[in-house]
Amino acid sequence: MKQRHQQFPLPPGPPAEPLLGHLRVAPQQEAERTYFRWSKEYNSDLIHINVLGQPIIVIHSLQACIELLEKRGSIHSDRPSCTFFLMFGWNENLTLTQYNHPSFPILRRQYQNHFAKGAERKIYALQVNEAHKLVARIVNSPRQWRSFLQLFTTAVIIQIVTGNEVEDLDDAYVGIADRVSQTLKGGGPVGATGVDILPLLRYLPSWCDPTGSTAFVRRMRHAVTDIYNVPYERVRKEMEAGTAQPSLLKSLIEDLQTADGDLGLTKERVRGLCATAFAGGADTTLDTLATFVFAIVNHPEVQERARAELHAIVGPDRLPDMDDRRNLPYIERIVQETFRFWPVLPLGVPHKSMEDDVYNGMFIPKGSLLFFNNFAMGHDEAIYADPWKFDPDRYVSCEHGGRGESLPVGHFGFGRRACPGRLVGEASVFIAIATMLHVLVFKRTRDEKGEEIVVDPQMATYATGLTSHPETILCDIGPASERARQLATGAYTD
Repeated sequence: MKQRHQQFPLPPGPPAEPLLGHLRVAPQQEAERTYFRWSKEYNSDLIHINVLGQPIIVIHSLQACIELLEKRGSIHSDRPSCTFFLMFGWNENLTLTQYNHPSFPILRRQYQNHFAKGAERKIYALQVNEAHKLVARIVNSPRQWRSFLQLFTTAVIIQIVTGNEVEDLDDAYVGIADRVSQTLKGGGPVGATGVDILPLLRYLPSWCDPTGSTAFVRRMRHAVTDIYNVPYERVRKEMEAGTAQPSLLKSLIEDLQTADGDLGLTKERVRGLCATAFAGGADTTLDTLATFVFAIVNHPEVQERARAELHAIVGPDRLPDMDDRRNLPYIERIVQETFRFWPVLPLGVPHKSMEDDVYNGMFIPKGSLLFFNNFAMGHDEAIYADPWKFDPDRYVSCEHGGRGESLPVGHFGFGRRACPGRLVGEASVFIAIATMLHVLVFKRTRDEKGEEIVVDPQMATYATGLTSHPETILCDIGPASERARQLATGAYTD
């Protein structure tokens, strides 16, 4: 079978060097754009490179993602060893756990139980409450808008995980969230960092490691230690005192204490489940909302239409809630356009092939890392007209006078590795965007001459790592009117 498969050529890619393969041409910064360019140059939706013997396949079409990662998920759902993240202590992490590891079905089942369709409705009230706090804080201290976005995302996920409320920027959980975010952004693509390709680097002294991985891990490992230990110990003590609020962690600890091992839970798996939820729920939502602000600043016409829809449906005397969502199609399209415009996981989290395979006459070797280029799929001019334009109307159906462009797919992953918290994450993004657009105006910052500073999104710099966002966001935010100010601050007083 293997010999038969190897009769097919590998997917195309740039010329390789002996022994090194593509080591010296493998992109390190904004890799998604380089791979996208190669995909166009070679006219192929699969691109192949090999770094020191590690085959890497980058997928550039939704059709190929569905075929390989969903329909053939039984052989393409593994994960690489992720040495870099394991050095931090990201153990029992559903996102990173390998497919055939004994923990994987246990962790996945627990997430599916707690975040099954319909379960997100139990979380709506706290998401709405935190969104109302968000706009009040921004109105009172607009220059701290980014810190307040982090406070919003942290507060939502911490209440879900621990039942604890996070009321201000001085809360210990906000600091932990910030440090965890740094660990996720500081290492490059999952499974493809220097220490992943050459695991022996982890044993070198920091000064001998040319990749800087070991020094970074030693400097930031405490952040991951904190997210594993602090929530668990706090909720455990609250349970002993009888003061614990309903939460994911409380439920898991109760199951751990009463299930006699039937559920496969261990203390480390419980910690890992909650740490994974925290990292995934806070960081990706924050980056998505930052991307929204970056994009919406350049489009006052989108803001005006959004406010008109909100005022027609919600009215001027209250803030939006989740019951309004079904009646706010333009806001929904803004959310989807934010996901497309700059995906927070530009290359996704890689799958790993467990068997040799062939796709469209191209050979995929066993052990290949399969990245899916979300950026490329969202900026393919054959699918999206003027892809760098933030245009929520691109999704309006042809029957209703639009272009009927496809909704973005892939920002929550594919197949058996898709994020189980997708519905919760989408709800957080929706209610935050809807609430901000209802009462806030986003304007371009002006320079010392009073002229607007225009940032071309194509020329902007985007943070790289596991997650991504625009690095510099220049904007002035304020209430849309005096009535909007009163509505925002009246809903919550910090």
